[in-house]
Amino acid sequence: MIRRLAALAATLLALSGPAAAQSALVGTETTNDTTPLWEAGVLAAGGYIAHYPAASQGQFKALPLPYLIYRGDTLRIGDQGLVRARKELADDRLELDIGLDGSFDVDSKDNKARQGMPDLDLLIEAGPKLTWHLQPKQAKTQIDLGVEVRAVIATRLIAFDYEGITVNPELSWFDHGFAGTNLRAYAAIGPIFGFDGVNDYFYAVDPAYAAAGRAAYQAKEGYIGTKTTLGMAYPVTERLLVFGAAQVGYYGGSVNEDSPLFRNKTNVNVGLGVRWSFWQSDARVPVVR
Repeated sequence: MIRRLAALAATLLALSGPAAAQSALVGTETTNDTTPLWEAGVLAAGGYIAHYPAASQGQFKALPLPYLIYRGDTLRIGDQGLVRARKELADDRLELDIGLDGSFDVDSKDNKARQGMPDLDLLIEAGPKLTWHLQPKQAKTQIDLGVEVRAVIATRLIAFDYEGITVNPELSWFDHGFAGTNLRAYAAIGPIFGFDGVNDYFYAVDPAYAAAGRAAYQAKEGYIGTKTTLGMAYPVTERLLVFGAAQVGYYGGSVNEDSPLFRNKTNVNVGLGVRWSFWQSDARVPVVR
């Protein structure tokens, strides 16, 4: 949730998830109530994302890649995240997920504040999320309260380093027929907190890397900032979907606002993409909204 294309990636996957959610317009066998158990296709997405929370620079990234979706009762792959294991509780209003996501790496030579410092590696984020659905899951408009806890692992493909834990309470809204149209709309807001060293990963400056304008700094645990995410998607056909998302992170009041690596109180990330499903299984399952 810290710097993936975005917190955008989760949004884009969520919006492009149930390929069948709004198919009445195209008149296929797909309905608003079911979606393929298995699905394969090609996802092409790109956008601009800040190097790290409160950074003054960012990078453009593109994601042309094949995808595979499996929508099991408990295990879900590629549907609203990379991997999710979910369990519904309390009459389907309470849901527990165990999720896995990832983040892009950053070459420090491309960031003025971090030049001469170690690169920020590719991150893997894994952990539980507890969600309370305020609306029945059959409703086209969903309002959810959730708390996500993720362990953050830095990887260089052949090595893995534990970096800490993030906690992200969030209020989200998802409309499967925005303003009476075929648009899907998503909005979410929530603070992010870092513990057990994850704030060091982004804001600490070891004395060995101190330089003019970059004093040594020991990061503090706690509040990182608040992110607001907005996204929309439109199903052109049953198999073709276009989507976009934007995220604003506000980091004023962060416990590490005095770090020399803290450069901007506001970051804006944006992403656009298209998803084409070239194969869908005959077996179908109810849409999970």
